[in-house]
Amino acid sequence: MKRLALDVEASMAADNNISGWWNKINESTQWQDGVFYFLCAAYALVSAIALIQLIRIQLRVPEFGWTTQKVFHLMNFIVNGVRAILFGFHAQVFLLKPK
Repeated sequence: MKRLALDVEASMAADNNISGWWNKINESTQWQDGVFYFLCAAYALVSAIALIQLIRIQLRVPEFGWTTQKVFHLMNFIVNGVRAILFGFHAQVFLLKPK
């Protein structure tokens, strides 16, 4: 029984340490900015790769026009590019107030 009480106390102490760590991270604007800029870079990378793929496919087979694959890469370029812009300008986006 004593061992069970020690295990419970140890797990509660670990929970307090973890939640304290999370609260410290959650309230840090540096961590939040870092996460948003990392997401911006990740989406920008995916967008750039989609654009490169679109250009590569167009140069390889220009006679087919707009195929499903080309439209797919174009949409990936646009959507991920917009996401990268939004994450890059997250401070200004948070200031927007919908009507």
